[in-house]
Amino acid sequence: MRDLADIARFRPDDPDELVAASLVCPVCLSGTETHWHLEADGYDPSAQCECQRCEQSWRVYLTPQQALRLGLMPISTL
Repeated sequence: MRDLADIARFRPDDPDELVAASLVCPVCLSGTETHWHLEADGYDPSAQCECQRCEQSWRVYLTPQQALRLGLMPISTL
């Protein structure tokens, strides 16, 4: 399967639930079993995501403000 990538669709001042919704699995739409790791270093901040339910992985690209917002959320599990 090809690599999946997306862009985050939340504002930095959105509630945690909307931020988490932007990281749900694009294949099975599971958000409860999604794990993510923020990679904020470098030119293109992103979150590497993995779905424990369907074993799919994907990357979500972020703006610097979104990366800061995501960094304020609890680590890894949504």
